[in-house]
Amino acid sequence: MTFTRQAAGSAVAGSPPSHTSLAYPGAVRLPVVDELHGRRVLDPYRWLEDDEDPACTRWLDEQERLFAAHAPSWNSRPYFKAAVRQLQELGGAVLPMATPPVWRGPRRFYLHRDKTAQLPVLVVADGTQAAQQQGQVLVDPMGLDPAGLTLLTAWRPSWTGRLIACQLTHRGSESPQLRVLDVTSGHTVDRPLQPGRPTPVAWLPDDTGFFYVTHGSTSASRGVRLHRLGSDPATDPLVFDTSHAHVSVAISPDGRWLTISSAPGAQSGNDLRLADLFTSGPESPELRLIHHGAEERTSALLKFGPHGLLYAVTDADAPYGRVCSVDPAEPTRPAWSTLIAPEPGTLLMACTALTDPGSGQLRLLVGTKRDGAAHLAVHDGAGRKLTDVPPPGTGPGTISNVSAPPGDDTGQVWFTYTDFVTPPAVYRFCARQSRCFPDAPAGSADAPASAAPRVRQLTYRSEDGTPVRLYLIEPPEPATGPRPTILTAYGGFGALAAPAYSPTILAWVRAGGVYAVAQVRGGGERGTGWHAAGSGTNKPNCFADFAAAARHLIDQGITTPDRLAIKGASHSGLVVAAAITRDPDLYSAAVCSDALTDMVRYPHLGMGPMWAPEFGTADNPEHLTVLLGYSPYHQLRTGTHYPAVLLTSPRLDPRVGAAHMRKFTAALQHASASDQPILLRTEADVGHGYRTAARWADLAADTLAFCATHTGLTPAPV
Repeated sequence: MTFTRQAAGSAVAGSPPSHTSLAYPGAVRLPVVDELHGRRVLDPYRWLEDDEDPACTRWLDEQERLFAAHAPSWNSRPYFKAAVRQLQELGGAVLPMATPPVWRGPRRFYLHRDKTAQLPVLVVADGTQAAQQQGQVLVDPMGLDPAGLTLLTAWRPSWTGRLIACQLTHRGSESPQLRVLDVTSGHTVDRPLQPGRPTPVAWLPDDTGFFYVTHGSTSASRGVRLHRLGSDPATDPLVFDTSHAHVSVAISPDGRWLTISSAPGAQSGNDLRLADLFTSGPESPELRLIHHGAEERTSALLKFGPHGLLYAVTDADAPYGRVCSVDPAEPTRPAWSTLIAPEPGTLLMACTALTDPGSGQLRLLVGTKRDGAAHLAVHDGAGRKLTDVPPPGTGPGTISNVSAPPGDDTGQVWFTYTDFVTPPAVYRFCARQSRCFPDAPAGSADAPASAAPRVRQLTYRSEDGTPVRLYLIEPPEPATGPRPTILTAYGGFGALAAPAYSPTILAWVRAGGVYAVAQVRGGGERGTGWHAAGSGTNKPNCFADFAAAARHLIDQGITTPDRLAIKGASHSGLVVAAAITRDPDLYSAAVCSDALTDMVRYPHLGMGPMWAPEFGTADNPEHLTVLLGYSPYHQLRTGTHYPAVLLTSPRLDPRVGAAHMRKFTAALQHASASDQPILLRTEADVGHGYRTAARWADLAADTLAFCATHTGLTPAPV
């Protein structure tokens, strides 16, 4: 059973086309028809939503056999597997070689990975040791589980550095077990907690317990509870309760200030509350609402600096962000005083307070981004810029994971720097010298001898005339004609398509291809307005920008439709799925991973309710019209010549819901009239993203080899 579009929100049954080269598994159930605001919405593959249905299992097994029969024809698989594994040894955002230290008391904690290791390990070192590699391994996920199915997903040391709370997940689950370890012995000191979802941990200053986020007064609500070590988690008092889906909690180093942030969705604006624990106590904090941004969709983060400093980073009345001083006597937002507000076009990325060791005066290290390039500057306590700090790289690059010791007076800050050709490396900023120094060995020191790819930025016009930026990562040799190209974009939740080292990108470029990254609307590259212009009822702008990027690459002679592939995962995968249903003739191949594709029923799958502020829901008639206008599952047209498509997904995806990829695969296989393959690659015992280095390399090799096969890229032999 398949269907074709008649009008927005309607569909009719059709017959599957004949395929000369592939026999696809067929549907086995009658379609479901939903009546929504007077529209008949057909859902022929509703049965694939049931993870436990034997028919779904049989269908998945058939898809696995189909993939296994087809994949050996991709001749470049061995090349890409070897290339990705080699490039992984230099690091990456997903599997870093080292992270900036988190300082607690005399100790520093960080992740470290040997270049051939499958997963990073958690390390603790004495603060006087010079190199991070000299530390003691606290948690080795591969030691706990040699199969690589147990992952360390979060960790937080106590303020003294004597204890650490670690969160471990197993077989792709997003429900961690929270364990507290004694740092000296490495032994567990408390019974495990089951918070239900990954949670922030806010330690009390005396190490007797911590605040964490779990269920609230009902199973549908979220709450902040106080856990005292040694007590039964079932008796942990509830100190905050909300219907908001996103909740975080933090505490100042001295234990005085408790902050709780709650938001209805990701990047949807938050409410921020503050309590003085010196007056109300941790069991019953008197929380005061100091920023009410959930309704107006503005965000704020309260931060703690040296000598009791409170300051806020917010986008309220500041689409590019601003830094504000906060008076503890009157901490509500109307009383905040702006210290630093970047000029339009310059995006505030980070701000960290520290003490100048020479003068003892307060300093603010501020990170900004303009035209993709990272900038650092030192400001005084009143917000006046004192000096610019040369960043580690030139051109488009990214500074992240900024970390400073709490209450420290040495004037040092640690961070990660990366760009498209530079593996992530840890740097240390020294206020005394106003300079940055490498702190952990960069992976590039062991990089194979080869010319660096060329990186350039282009600007093109979208379908409505809006200028959009595009990164091109190209082989160093000048092009003699159009090249096989992969185009990607993220375009959601206000996230940035920031320049970063990627073994996948560089493996493709080394093989002779071009990789293009479009900064489409819906992301945060140009502040909150850029996000708003591609979210909610404006979400179609994101897909229009992506199509315009493809046409620009073709018009400029960089590639041609038969040499252009598109690729994306998660929200980026939605962009890809929408692209092939919107403009199937523009692309020769597509790789779509872990994506939303049924935009009518997404709130019923995985963690879908959290994303209602980003997309809207079918409960609203206006939203339903927009959602049906781009929902990939509903936009498929019987008899259309779709490009070759590889869909990848975990067997179970607790975040997005693997049913999205199943339903879209089945519908696309039956709708396509071309002889190009539509394949589903599934993986057991992984979740939405994080996995071992070997599994990452295998997945990347398959996706790149698929794109190479269908764009004519032939890498040189390994």
